[in-house]
Amino acid sequence: MHHTRRMSSAAVAGFRTPAAVRSEPSCGWRINGHPARLLIWSPEEWEDLEIRPIDAQFHPFGVWCALRVVE
Repeated sequence: MHHTRRMSSAAVAGFRTPAAVRSEPSCGWRINGHPARLLIWSPEEWEDLEIRPIDAQFHPFGVWCALRVVE
């Protein structure tokens, strides 16, 4: 039988993960150590683009995405 332990709210309040503590501007990705952003286009937005990025990838969720270094 497994017993679960419950943490008090004080213990949970003091728990801060690195992902939750970010300074502005926040970025979720890095390319060679540089901050990066994930660009996402809906299928409709993708069709309306005059120039489509050649490195963009179609995601199984039905959107197009590309990772870019923030300048």
